[in-house]
Amino acid sequence: MKPLIIFVFFIVLNGCVGPAEPSHGLVENLPAVINKNDVFSFSLRADNFEYEKVFQTTISLENNKQLISTLVISDFTAGDSSYISVMGESDTLIYNYQINSNLVETEIKNHRTVNKVIVYLRGFSGIIDWVLTEN
Repeated sequence: MKPLIIFVFFIVLNGCVGPAEPSHGLVENLPAVINKNDVFSFSLRADNFEYEKVFQTTISLENNKQLISTLVISDFTAGDSSYISVMGESDTLIYNYQINSNLVETEIKNHRTVNKVIVYLRGFSGIIDWVLTEN
């Protein structure tokens, strides 16, 4: 009887599994945001995701540096009026990305200060990987 109990206990322990780890490192519909003095990063794997957020940033570059933005949209399948905007001093528009298809884009600008980042997603399905930093 004792070996049977040990065997059943062993089978039960081995049969218990946790949730699968995402192979891409992102949990669906949960943005990963880094907002530091020298970098802003936004990563997301989404399925019909609604999101609207204004991030206050303190990115301030030295005189000899430029602002570089790299945006990758992949696995895009749906979205309505989704965009990412970056605002500088006096609400000057630095970057404005309309998200309506797969996209790979890198832009370099001479703006020194970033005051806010606006992320607006309406029914977005796909993956966003975006980094804003100095060059």
